[in-house]
Amino acid sequence: MKCESKRIVGFWHYGVILTYLATALGVTSIIFSALGMTDAAVLCLLHSGLCDAFDGLVARTRRNRSERDKAFGIQIDSLSDLIAFGVAPVMIGVSIGMDEWYYIILFVAYALCALIRLAYYNVTEEERSLDPEAGNRQYFDGLPVTQISLVLPVVYFVATMFTGYNEIIPHMIMLALYAVYMVLMVVRIKLPKPHVKGLVIMIVLFLCAIAAMIAVRWVVFDIKLAAM
Repeated sequence: MKCESKRIVGFWHYGVILTYLATALGVTSIIFSALGMTDAAVLCLLHSGLCDAFDGLVARTRRNRSERDKAFGIQIDSLSDLIAFGVAPVMIGVSIGMDEWYYIILFVAYALCALIRLAYYNVTEEERSLDPEAGNRQYFDGLPVTQISLVLPVVYFVATMFTGYNEIIPHMIMLALYAVYMVLMVVRIKLPKPHVKGLVIMIVLFLCAIAAMIAVRWVVFDIKLAAM
């Protein structure tokens, strides 16, 4: 089966399906945010992150990948990440009413930090691919952009518990999330890259936390999940 068509640009094989799906979910999240369906947008962001978490593992199961194929994978992964984890989180903030000028400045700064980090990752990953002694990446420089897909849903469901008390409280909680996360994306702190087992454990813990926040919001604050 040919992976690169003579008539259609790009690569078409199972190794890129999860990346394409992550992009589709990221775009859907943006659309839901524009329609004011914020809960649905947050859930799409979460599922986009889950797809992204395992796209590299799936891609590496393919044998005899060409250098062109590998380079294409690196590029589409970062481009997908910019949409799903750079733009979609910003739209979620706008969807809950964070539309004052100072929020806009914050969102622009967040998106720029995501862009810079992803571009820098591409450069360093290309350098590593040319070094036969580099080995697998063991550390991340700063917090990965993609992890916002796990962190934001937890913070969002906590923040929206206070909607009935004072609108400014949810906004301040979300503002803190964006401000702290964008700084952690670009500061030079070394964070261990989790192996598959550690990645699965981390995802399960976050999913449990998200489910718990949704339940508390529903039972205690009588705020049902408005997914559709």
